[in-house]
Amino acid sequence: MTARLLARAAALLLAASAARAGPAPSASPRAARAAVSGGYGPEHLPAVADQDDPLVDAAAAVPGLIVALAYATPHNLLGRPLYPAGTPCLLRRSVAERLAVAARALAAQKLRLVAWDCTRPQAVQEELWKAHPHAGAVADPARGSLHARGVAVDVAVADLSGAPVALPTAFDAFGPAAAADAPLPEGPARAHRAALATAMHEAGFRVNPKEWWHYSRLWGWRWPLGHPERFRPR
Repeated sequence: MTARLLARAAALLLAASAARAGPAPSASPRAARAAVSGGYGPEHLPAVADQDDPLVDAAAAVPGLIVALAYATPHNLLGRPLYPAGTPCLLRRSVAERLAVAARALAAQKLRLVAWDCTRPQAVQEELWKAHPHAGAVADPARGSLHARGVAVDVAVADLSGAPVALPTAFDAFGPAAAADAPLPEGPARAHRAALATAMHEAGFRVNPKEWWHYSRLWGWRWPLGHPERFRPR
């Protein structure tokens, strides 16, 4: 009899404790926050509204920038132009400001920044994904790439006159040689890659490990997809 009473008392205590705690959550707080933020990046950081960091013409903000968009030429993954001639290099204002910092640091080393790609229309991202559906090299358009959000830029360097200099690889040269830390012999190509990496890192960018030319700002998934098609080519 005593054992049955003790068991009944224990059951009542457990029921009371569960009532005070409320219903069990269907998902962890972290998972819930991730769902709200889209599942990308640190969940505690708010999304950035388009009007708070609009797309701007980087050529007007970055001293000495050479705009040579590879997708306005046949020299890219698809082997044909994907942008109209004269397409501007559009970036989020905060990204263009950071790029200006990097450009000034490189100018002190007698180098100029070259923009190979900036904000990329979603339709172009879809074409690239069809041709090369390998995450890390090309972002899945279903997620929306950092380029499409205006927070990534593909860059190289030239000399102060704008003439080409030795670089590790050509643009869109996928494979081990394109990696940001691919082994290189001592020489100009290695020095130029290192100068670019240092200037971009100190300006607040991070490199894509698989592409030495691809840089983006941290937590870029917070930005919405940009709309570069609203801007007319020059």
